[in-house]
Amino acid sequence: MEDRRINSVRKDLVIGDLRISFQKRAGDICMQIPLTGMAFYHPEQGREDIRFRIDAPDKEKGQRVKLLWGSEDFALPTFLYQRKDGDYDWITRQRDRSPGLAFRIRRDWREFVLYEDGTRSGGERAFHEFGSLFDYAVLGHHGCVFHGVVMEYQGRGILVMAAAGTGKTTHTRLWRDYRNALILNGDRCLCRCLDGTWYAYGMPWAGSSGEYINRRVPVSCLVHLHQGAENAVRPLSVFDGTMRLLQRVFAPAWRGRMQEKAFSYCEEMAARIPSFDFYCRPDPESVTALEAALRKHNICLWLII
Repeated sequence: MEDRRINSVRKDLVIGDLRISFQKRAGDICMQIPLTGMAFYHPEQGREDIRFRIDAPDKEKGQRVKLLWGSEDFALPTFLYQRKDGDYDWITRQRDRSPGLAFRIRRDWREFVLYEDGTRSGGERAFHEFGSLFDYAVLGHHGCVFHGVVMEYQGRGILVMAAAGTGKTTHTRLWRDYRNALILNGDRCLCRCLDGTWYAYGMPWAGSSGEYINRRVPVSCLVHLHQGAENAVRPLSVFDGTMRLLQRVFAPAWRGRMQEKAFSYCEEMAARIPSFDFYCRPDPESVTALEAALRKHNICLWLII
């Protein structure tokens, strides 16, 4: 099996058609890529889109000139500072307020340098924190990430989004159990537009669902799930579809170009991809109801009921 340690020998992961290189330059941080990440390992090196580096501790903390976002009141205090040279520092602390993680982020969000890790997690916490940063980095590659489930059925992607606790996991697992659907990611929808087509991807960051597959699928529809007394599907206008996506997109909390890109991608997806509100019960009949509605709107032409 491939050595998972990050050292001087570069390792590449391909996530959402983006090649990310991992390499250690210097410093005392010992880190290995979790098994979830190694599912996206690519043995051949190629042109990297995003770089992850481990380097020596930062010696220029005095260069931070502006706090863009963050608070001591978070369960895990997190801060984003802008530096005098235009780069950023992403700093986290642990629950007891002791040092956590520190990343230097290049101004174009294409290189991430881990220079401090006080979590004693063997790099697992750092890898998952990088997953949160990846949500923002992908904005520079005509992509975005939503809170939801990526499901593939007969070659087409269905994105099921909802607030936590609504039942999206329950519903999509019914599709898996009764329709042999694939769940590419059970918690986060990575989407990118390539040559005019929006695709959804599996990615190694899947929340507590533990469901991820290294695979991509063209997005056929966007389903916004709600609990209901009856199973009912309602098509959404472009405006309403955009507003629903804005509630689920992982966009920077600080204002600027990256936030604007996230919002524009929501509008673009809602304009190109049919969106639906789906009020449902947690039973197998909800699968049949959604399936029939998508078939009626020519979303899934090959459905077998």
